[in-house]
Amino acid sequence: MTTKIKAVKCPQCGSEKHEKIDEKRFRCKSCSTEFYIDDDDININVNHRYEYKAIPSSPFEKYLNMGAKVGCIALVSPMVFIFIMIYIGLSSNNSISNSITDITKDSIEVRDNYYCLSLIDYNGKPCLFYLTERDYSIGYGEENPKYINGTYLGFRDAISGQILTEQLLISEKDSRNRNISITTSIPEIRYFYQANRYFFIAAKRFVYEINAKTLTISNVSKSLFKGKDAMNTGISSIQFINEDYGEGFEVHNNLAETYFYFPATNRLYTEEAYNYARELSPKQLNGEVKDTVYLDLQQENMSNATSDGGRLRIWKINAKFHNGDPQDFSFYNWISKSYGQARGDRLVSAKPINNWFTGFNSKMLYRDKHYILITFRPTVSDDANSVFQLRDKNGNILWTQALDKFSSIGNAILCGNKFWIWGRRNHHDGYDENRVYSFNVKDGKYEGKTFILYKYNIKAK
Repeated sequence: MTTKIKAVKCPQCGSEKHEKIDEKRFRCKSCSTEFYIDDDDININVNHRYEYKAIPSSPFEKYLNMGAKVGCIALVSPMVFIFIMIYIGLSSNNSISNSITDITKDSIEVRDNYYCLSLIDYNGKPCLFYLTERDYSIGYGEENPKYINGTYLGFRDAISGQILTEQLLISEKDSRNRNISITTSIPEIRYFYQANRYFFIAAKRFVYEINAKTLTISNVSKSLFKGKDAMNTGISSIQFINEDYGEGFEVHNNLAETYFYFPATNRLYTEEAYNYARELSPKQLNGEVKDTVYLDLQQENMSNATSDGGRLRIWKINAKFHNGDPQDFSFYNWISKSYGQARGDRLVSAKPINNWFTGFNSKMLYRDKHYILITFRPTVSDDANSVFQLRDKNGNILWTQALDKFSSIGNAILCGNKFWIWGRRNHHDGYDENRVYSFNVKDGKYEGKTFILYKYNIKAK
């Protein structure tokens, strides 16, 4: 029997496209299925053998798969971290809270910004008067009646540094609400010898009197002018006058009128009367004068290359002093570089009592009828020491001491057998160092006393 196949189709996919392997076997070109036909024309045997070729994937597929993995990690990691931190926080919350509580209970950090420091004699003991802007670090936005930020006036023991007494002048909150700043201008303190009174001026508007015996401070802005009708409108501004012109105030009322007040005599002068009184001769003062002798320090520049002096000399001045009232003691003539008669003809005599000596940035710290204490630097070098020198009334050197350089030196007082001074040294960290020193009158032996700190801790109340 003859085998005859017509239109042989693949039994798997039905395609008629195939290739003949041998007499009875075929391979489908579409799906690669091999099949053959029996001679009885009945059975078609199929051999399923698929040879799939890998379908080319997108070149971004591996990156997409990687991004998915990274995305999962990025999503899950923060959640895991948060859970871990919550666990740690919960487990250590008690210990952290206890630590913060302990710090709060133990101490408070204090920062003082000093605008005025001055040594005064407190019943024979050195005392430091101060005005400072204070900040208690108790937490931002927090308020505590025990720790009020603001401007403080007070007194410290110059030896131990302990606060003897202190009072709040104005709180930071009140200063903002009332638009008042005590430190907009440099506060000043001065001792009036004729009146035997300390006065302190703040913000060029407020006058305070300091009682050195009781360490109390009183606002005398109104009481000082009691009975002076010209000052009924109040103080617009006030300042100390030049020491050469007497121990008094220049004051302006709220009508913009200018007056001059002298506490020792309780006299209020108009500007015209003040200028006239300064020119009165001793004969015209009706016996309200006395002889005074004092020492003065003359400084001349070594050359045109400096304005810090270089040549120093001490003069003895004899003059007629108008008791507690206006005068003109500006006897030094900067043109002639000598002392001569000023308005009022009150100069009796003036003469140098020593030869020129070398010194820069000089300052007279103290003078009386026995001594003159001066300070200067021996050279213009930035690291030159600060020299302190005591001379007697005849200009003779009693002793000389050199200390590490001060950037500025305050006033000096004599208590018992010691001179007391305070000085400031600048530091690069922004916190300057204020320190008090004492010098023995006899031999100049010095001792470093208290540090006036800008930043310190106090026990919490």
